[in-house]
This record gives sequence, structure tokens and C-alpha cells, in this order.
Amino acid sequence: MKIIAISNLIPAENQDGTRLIAYHRLLHMAKLGHSIDLVCFQSKNKKNDYSLKRILEKKGISVHFIKWNIFEAIYNLLLGLLSGLPLQCSLFKSKQFSKKIKKIFEAGKIDAIYCVMIRVALNINWYDGKIFVDMVDSMGLNFFRRYKYSKGLKKWILKIEKKRVSNYEKKLANISKFSFVVSAIDKKNIGSSKVKVIPQGVKFYNKKRKIKKNPIIIFTGNMYYAPNIDAITWFIKNCWFNILKKEPKSKLFIVGNNPSPEIISMSLTYPSIKLTGRVPSIMNFLSKATVAIAPMQSGSGIQNKILESMSCSVPVVTTKIGFGDLNAVPRKDLFVADNANDFFKKVIYLIRSRKKNIIIGKNGQKYVRKYHNWKNLNQTFINFLNT
Repeated sequence: MKIIAISNLIPAENQDGTRLIAYHRLLHMAKLGHSIDLVCFQSKNKKNDYSLKRILEKKGISVHFIKWNIFEAIYNLLLGLLSGLPLQCSLFKSKQFSKKIKKIFEAGKIDAIYCVMIRVALNINWYDGKIFVDMVDSMGLNFFRRYKYSKGLKKWILKIEKKRVSNYEKKLANISKFSFVVSAIDKKNIGSSKVKVIPQGVKFYNKKRKIKKNPIIIFTGNMYYAPNIDAITWFIKNCWFNILKKEPKSKLFIVGNNPSPEIISMSLTYPSIKLTGRVPSIMNFLSKATVAIAPMQSGSGIQNKILESMSCSVPVVTTKIGFGDLNAVPRKDLFVADNANDFFKKVIYLIRSRKKNIIIGKNGQKYVRKYHNWKNLNQTFINFLNT
């Protein structure tokens, strides 16, 4: 098949869930002999983008960068405000982006367009062929949870955007051949029979875990992402200082790029909180962690931070929102907490019970190997692609 893939950012292995999933999908399609042209916006980090481009092109994927035009984005944002389109999508509507897709389309027969997330979908509103959309999660559900957690003007803005996003993602799902999400909860929220569930995969780590004498609690993720900011802020304010009272030598490592000013301020105020920024290998930090946390208060989909930690045999404590609809068994594969007091107690339990810590960690590792294997999940995607 000849496929055009479109994304707002270039897919990559060591990135967030969306770009990670697209990376594995593209490589698997290319490996099976499909011809792929990828069109995406170029980020501010051009050097990194071209490095990622070389990786994909070595696998036979042609990459076309489009410069994101801020003036065009502002103009389209204003139009979006009037038209009722999601602002998330209006920002990434681009004449040059659409023109490049049309040029590839006109150069030869295209069998399908593979769209990564809904943000760039407005650029193919002229296309009436097969569309496959990797929504990953329900953006409408994501905004709804953030709306419930927010206050003031932010809450009002999120209320409007969640309605627009929900309407648009359902419309896009209905006109697509298939759309894909990582969880049945997200599928139910979108409300289209054309949405299929393919769980997120995870890389398997074989490096032996070494539990340090002084407890290390770890939180991973892109720290410019609002649900991650909400999660770690909630944990620090509601749990961290209670943990320090019980285990004063504990350290909290926040591993992820672009931390918010509030989180930076906390790390400067409290020596027990360490910020790393972007790291070359998350595995090097996870392999030394005592407990991994995912105290999600908002967001949607499957949390990649949970899967990565389990893959490294690190026991996880998460919330009901973070747990979602994982097939994992609470208290066997990981811990799920109902409130701040429960969360704090479960972290302390895993710090103090080394035996249980190791058992939960190993069970979690077995779970991800069974249910989140990239090879099997990508083949499921290919089966839908060939339908």
C-alpha cells in the first residue's frame, strides 16, 4: 500500500505516548513493504528533528517537514473561535501542509492516509479516501477531566473546548475507516462504532533493578503536559511531606522535560525534590527507583509512565484515573489508591516491605510482557489496515 502519514510532530521512540505509538506503527508498516510519506511540522529543535528524520528514512520512510507559521495559526485560531472548530485543530491548519499532501497525492495512487491524533486532520478535509486515525486517547475526555480539576477562566475555556473537541473527534471517527484508542474507556467516550481499541505497547528492559538504601520515588513524563503538572503538584502538596515524616531520607525524582515554574520553584525550595529535565535513557533512572508514582488527577488513555515502570520491574502506585482500564490486577501487579491518605500509605508500604516491593515489581513486568508487546499490537493494527 502507498500511505501518507500526517502528524503535528515527527514520531520518535523516546517521546510521549502519541509520538511513540506512531513511530512503532510507521516502522512496522515500512518493514512489511508499505510505501510511506510522512508530513509533519518542524519543531524549534531542528537539529533533533533532522536526527529523527534520518532514523525514519533509514527505514524507508520519506519525511517532509512543514514550517509552522505562527501568523497563519493565529488567523486560523480566530476563525476557529467563530466556526466552533476545536482550537487544538485550528492551530495546526496550514495551507503549506495541505498543499504538500496534495502534491504527494497527485504524484501517484494513494491507498490511505494515516493521521496521528486529530490535531492535523483539518488539512485533509478535501480527501474522500480511506482514513485511519490514531487518536490514542479521547481528547474530549482529557479536556473534561482537566475542566473538572480547574478553576476560574481556565475552567471556562476548557468547558468550551471539551465540547468542541468531543464533537469533532466523533465526527472524524465516523468518516474514517477506523480510528484507534488505547483504552475502552476512551472508545466509550468518543461513542463511535468505528473506534477500535489497541492498547499501548512498551519497550522491554532487561537491566537488573538495584533498590537503593535511601528510598527513591520517581515520576516520569513530559512536564509541559497539563495532566502531568496536575498530578505531580497534587502529590507534592498532599502526599510528599507525609512520606518524608515517615522516611526522611527519601528523594522524589521528577524525570521529564520542560517542568512548569511551580514545579521548578518547589524543587528549589525543597532539597528532597530533584528535577532532571530530559534524560538520554529513562531506564537508568527507573532501574534505581524504589517506587514509581502516577498520581493522575486528569488526562486519558493509558499512562506510558506506568507501563515503562512496570517493564523495569518497579512497583507502581497510581490513582483510578491513572489505572484506567488496564488488565492489570490491583495489589498483585500494581497498587491503586483512592485518595491522598491511601496513596501515601501505599508508597510507604512499598518502601518498607522489600519483599512485597520485589514481588509487585516482577508481577508488573510479567503483565506488560503479556499484554503490551509492540509486535503483537502492531500486527493488530495491520489487520485493520488491510480490511
